[in-house]
Amino acid sequence: MTHFLYNRLTNIAEGHYRTISGRCVAFILTLMTLSAANAAAFQAEDLFRPDHLLDIQITLPDGDWEELRKQRRARDFRTMFSNTGAKPYTQFKADISIDGVIIPSVAVRKKGFIGSVDEERPSLKVKFDAYVDQNPIKGLDRLTLNNNKQDESLASQFLTYKFFNQAGLPAPRVSFAKVTVNGEYLGIYSNVESVRGPFLKNHYGDNSGEFYEGTIADFYPKALDSLEAKNKRTEKDKTRAIRLAQLLESEESFDLEELGRVVNVEKFIRFWAIESLIGFWDGYSNNQNNYFAYSNPEDNARFHFIPWGADGAFSDMLGPFGRFGGGKDAPKSVYSQSMLTHRLYQTEGIPDQYKNTLEDLLKNVWNESEIIRELNRIRVLTQNHLHRRQNRIEDGSEKIIRFVKNRRSEIESELKRWPVTVDPEPRKPQYTVKIGEAKGSFETVWTNERVGDVKGKGKTVVECWINDSKVSFSSLGVLAQPEEPPRSRFGRRGGRGRSGARPEPKATLTWMGTQQGDGKKLTMVFTLAKDLFKATPEDGVVIDGMFVVSEPGEERFNFFLRKQVKGKLFLKSAGLKENAPVVGHFEVQIQETKGGMMSRMRGGGRGGRPPGRGGPPGREGPFGGERP
Repeated sequence: MTHFLYNRLTNIAEGHYRTISGRCVAFILTLMTLSAANAAAFQAEDLFRPDHLLDIQITLPDGDWEELRKQRRARDFRTMFSNTGAKPYTQFKADISIDGVIIPSVAVRKKGFIGSVDEERPSLKVKFDAYVDQNPIKGLDRLTLNNNKQDESLASQFLTYKFFNQAGLPAPRVSFAKVTVNGEYLGIYSNVESVRGPFLKNHYGDNSGEFYEGTIADFYPKALDSLEAKNKRTEKDKTRAIRLAQLLESEESFDLEELGRVVNVEKFIRFWAIESLIGFWDGYSNNQNNYFAYSNPEDNARFHFIPWGADGAFSDMLGPFGRFGGGKDAPKSVYSQSMLTHRLYQTEGIPDQYKNTLEDLLKNVWNESEIIRELNRIRVLTQNHLHRRQNRIEDGSEKIIRFVKNRRSEIESELKRWPVTVDPEPRKPQYTVKIGEAKGSFETVWTNERVGDVKGKGKTVVECWINDSKVSFSSLGVLAQPEEPPRSRFGRRGGRGRSGARPEPKATLTWMGTQQGDGKKLTMVFTLAKDLFKATPEDGVVIDGMFVVSEPGEERFNFFLRKQVKGKLFLKSAGLKENAPVVGHFEVQIQETKGGMMSRMRGGGRGGRPPGRGGPPGREGPFGGERP
């Protein structure tokens, strides 16, 4: 306790808590009345009692909290799926109280990908030993607090992981918590056991194997960088992942006997069948998403799969073109969009083994009455502690009940006409390839109001090559201006944040021109933070942006034909005042994203091709596409 008090008083002296002085004084007085033995007395199982609502209170400087809650991943829908190594969220020093037991000097950061990202009620990660060498909860080194934004019932994660554990496969434990940050009540969160070293050690006896998290990612040679390494060993050695990707790359390279040396196939088939049975449309089998893969040294380094992010389970979700990830006629009993599930399902003997596994789950694990009873218990446990935005728990619960009551008959009807038909090909995971490069110089000015057509503005010379072909322009202009406000989900521009204010727009350099010969329109946009929009160091600044070529007369370009630019920008002069001169040069690579869920939608929608047909065959000049 002396060590903890010394740390806290030192923090105050350094000014870390200058914005919450009143709360901080009260906190220290409380801290001085507690014993360090209380924190050490926590066991992991104490935090995962299904019948108990944890009371979690987090305290950190107000400025840090505001910064944390506003952080977001990349604003471009494509680039957010790329694993560049850069961390989207930063951690902040905080104190946490769990059922009255205070643990000081922990690290807290935002958590979330797309649907669960929230400024008012962010999901949170809490790491105990980031700043202080402490182990206050035996068997846990961190907390994962999910905001349940996508799960109106609040129960999906609990029910999913319990089902996996009942079926004999390791999955996180879950409880529920009332979460408060700096005195502001955020509602009921799911306290999910983090899948890290302690979890692996507990379930597999060894935590030193290759360990990956998959977020819209799969085992495919060109896309392995999208798999996130979760321990230092994996950052250095990806031997097992490389071998699995090679086996799954094509039908010709697939060898079931060799696969059995890399993946525990029997356990994976059980994992796969569970995801399909419980309607986990956003998991590995159907969406190449929300999973961990661990090469267990205690099992000849074979991969085992672990579920994650299950706030979308117990739902037969329909996407814009049918069941999410598959066509309208995709079977409910077999999710097969991922590389491993699809290759297996096309292999002799595996469909029958899968069918037997599914029948075993229906007979021995799937219990409608128990699932509904647990759902109702969770509703009673949490109903008096909901946040004002958690007002659809009744509707969410009823949706799950309908799903559970219908699922057995839906699955059994397909088992009677076995084997069912799946898509002819798996969905290649998303990956990025270099297709060209550009460099040039420019002289223009800054304008505070956005200009739609910048052709003829400023002076610029650009050299550009795409697919080894040089691109020439009959006209080209450039202008420095604020970025275009992002569109909201309803198509309106300028979405507002929690405070009601629009997000601060970044600075952009926008090029527009006309390609010689065919008259296609070029749009190239560099984006960078406004605090970087000034004369740069000699080595420039890193920038990214987009590169689009559209048909003559098109007012808006097709999102799915966008390409990315990444490289260096060198500014000799720049400023944010009206008509301030902006002069410099640039060197960028032009990249194209292939595969992924968007490849199945490419050209789809209004007036487009049906999903699953790929892009146009062949090439259409230097800007033509190829089948993903």
